[in-house]
Amino acid sequence: MSNNNRPAFYSILLICLMLFLSGCMRQQLPFFYYTLESSEQVAISSTSSLPHILIGPIVIASFLDKGQLVKQKSAYAITIEEQHRWAGNLQEMLTDALINNLSYYLGTNNIFPYPDNHGLEGVQLELTLLRFEKDSKGQALLRARWKISDTNLAILYAKTSTYATPPKDSSHSSLVQGLSMGLSSLSEEIGDAIRTVSSTKN
Repeated sequence: MSNNNRPAFYSILLICLMLFLSGCMRQQLPFFYYTLESSEQVAISSTSSLPHILIGPIVIASFLDKGQLVKQKSAYAITIEEQHRWAGNLQEMLTDALINNLSYYLGTNNIFPYPDNHGLEGVQLELTLLRFEKDSKGQALLRARWKISDTNLAILYAKTSTYATPPKDSSHSSLVQGLSMGLSSLSEEIGDAIRTVSSTKN
């Protein structure tokens, strides 16, 4: 190799080495996976006859439904937490958590995921998840638009609910715990609405 070619050769070798090391560093970044908690409150016995309850469809805002946790940087910017992800399908986890929470709160097992209602008459909860992230103030923010309909799809109750839960600390585990607590509070509110519309219908 001539002396004139050596600088170019070493430059190329250095670039290749830097690219290799950069790839290795990216591959070594760990991933963390999270699940939602269901309510641990004691089941409340139902004092009146409740209808069969159908949960779904559950619709999730597209920016929340990418598999990663989300943080607000400002009113107009968010951060997708690439290393911190949901352990499974978020829609399925939300449906399961709502069913478990409502079963505890209402004291009934007659709750089914959409569309598995076995042809039974009852009421249906439809929910759109608008926010489910760490907001710019550091709180675990949940906002959902939901409605309860009867078998004929007549709307019996409709509302948009917001819960902002301060996490214990700045960790992602505490964020998920705060989101789970917000979902538990939302489940209780939905349970109260189901009781109200059920007593009105009866």
